[in-house]
Amino acid sequence: MNRKKHGLFSRIAAGALALSLAAVSSGCQQQNQSNGTIAVIAQAQGVQFWDLLQVGAVEGASELGYEISYASTAKASDIDGQRTLMQQAIANGVKGIIIAPNSPTDLNSEFERAYANDIPVITVSSNATYPGIRSYIGSDNVSAGQIAGRQLAEELGQGGEIAIISHSATAQNAQGRVQGFEDSIALLNKQAKMTLGERATDFSDIWTVSVKESSDGTREGTEEVANKVMKEHPNVKLIFATNENSTLGVCDAVSNAQKAGDIKIIGFNSNEAEISYIKTGVLTGTMVQSPYNMGYLGVRYIDKMLNGEEIRESYDTGAMYVSSRNINDDVVQLWIHPEQN
Repeated sequence: MNRKKHGLFSRIAAGALALSLAAVSSGCQQQNQSNGTIAVIAQAQGVQFWDLLQVGAVEGASELGYEISYASTAKASDIDGQRTLMQQAIANGVKGIIIAPNSPTDLNSEFERAYANDIPVITVSSNATYPGIRSYIGSDNVSAGQIAGRQLAEELGQGGEIAIISHSATAQNAQGRVQGFEDSIALLNKQAKMTLGERATDFSDIWTVSVKESSDGTREGTEEVANKVMKEHPNVKLIFATNENSTLGVCDAVSNAQKAGDIKIIGFNSNEAEISYIKTGVLTGTMVQSPYNMGYLGVRYIDKMLNGEEIRESYDTGAMYVSSRNINDDVVQLWIHPEQN
């Protein structure tokens, strides 16, 4: 591993306000002869998050002597597409599979088939229920949703109606982030009631979720859902979105409706367009993750499994909240642009 990347991991681990990143400086090696192919299967096309995951996987593979076969379904709602990609990877005799499942349960037969063919599977970003999966690498999605929800006290301190628009009705990462966000809303309302004391008899929730929707996982599809939400729920003061495309779709809708600032937006991930929306005041804040490390560590874990080594059942790569208040901090820039450091 080059010194530049090692420095990135060290600095982020030391300075981030989120959970620890990977300590991966040991055991790096270059090999001339391929040890075989590792399949990487992402959730959706045209998403910078998955591009960065692919970059991490390719670097890990080059250090350990593997090749990467990267593929993705068109959108995060496509379960059948992922099933086909799994079947193709198994038929091609790959050494291992790294996948971000579009459903926690609907790919279990493919996971079973992979293990019947001695092909280990690692899940990244989004998990699945199949018991044979040896490890999950990615953010703790419930915890990340809770972090996002806790920002309400800062971003929407006066309270108000909230809408939630998730990128998938089935993917575990979407479900976990929504759960965590709602957990924080419940806690904030409970704390507000405790503050009121005896006056709490007439208490009504300060922050309320008036609508929950899921989109098809595309930017355009989410924009349509957001337009519908704004029309049918004119009192919504904040919209929570659960991934890159859903965040951008909500931002597009709010911006085109000229409601930037009137409707706050908390999203996920750090596409360049999302960063631009933060700088122009459309996107209030976003939960930044570490897709590069998910791909890099996924390859290293597959290699360890193939060599009979022990691995963790899960590895939390962390998440942190980024807004206009901290976007120019050095540590935030390391998270947003890992490929440049």
